[in-house]
Amino acid sequence: MAGIFISKGMTVTIPAGGLKISLGPDGPSIPSVTLHVHFDVCPTWCELAMTHLASANSHEAARVLAWQGTDQNEKAKSLEREFESSMQAVMAAAIAIDAFYAVVRGHVQIPPELVDKWRVRRTARYSQVTEVLRRGFHLKPKGTKALRDNLKEIYRFRDMAVHPSGRIQAALLHPDLNVGVEWRFVYFRASNVRALVNAATGIVWQLAHHGKPTTAKVVNYINGLRARLATLFPSGHPESRS
Repeated sequence: MAGIFISKGMTVTIPAGGLKISLGPDGPSIPSVTLHVHFDVCPTWCELAMTHLASANSHEAARVLAWQGTDQNEKAKSLEREFESSMQAVMAAAIAIDAFYAVVRGHVQIPPELVDKWRVRRTARYSQVTEVLRRGFHLKPKGTKALRDNLKEIYRFRDMAVHPSGRIQAALLHPDLNVGVEWRFVYFRASNVRALVNAATGIVWQLAHHGKPTTAKVVNYINGLRARLATLFPSGHPESRS
């Protein structure tokens, strides 16, 4: 390997035993260094969620226009386009949370007996993520409950996208169109996704800017994360300005 390419946003460390200097009869040899690298994909998935949300918003506007007309094919296509972008935005938002959780999880101590309990009881993903972030950021009960409630909804939509039902079900009333449609067109629409993407990216932003890290490694992580989030939200996250 000719070398290692290091880009902005990457964490670089020298593992234990990664730096070696040999002493020979002619003196020290050229040092041998092993580097470990990590690229944090949390901001990447936040950006993807926002990109797909922008697309869903555009398709929502197109759907409003289509349903003012009489072209049934265009009506169907407008629903499908909004659904597709909305579903992708939800998936990206959930993965952004997963990526954030994965890094914090590696920097906090979780009792083995708790991990065993999660496995035996098949504890919901959102509950596990909530507990890890609570331990990583000194969250108080009120903040923990708000986090759990938001994560529960984000992962509920994620699960609906990842594990779609194959059953034929009764149509649901579309609140904007006042007609019955397949359930996916009700759940995966721009108005729902705006709240979910804002919640997911807001969780990352708030903890990175206002959280109280419990370990030095979490501090180091969010210091780098803040710099990358600043490029996504140059004026601050909408939630922080509300």
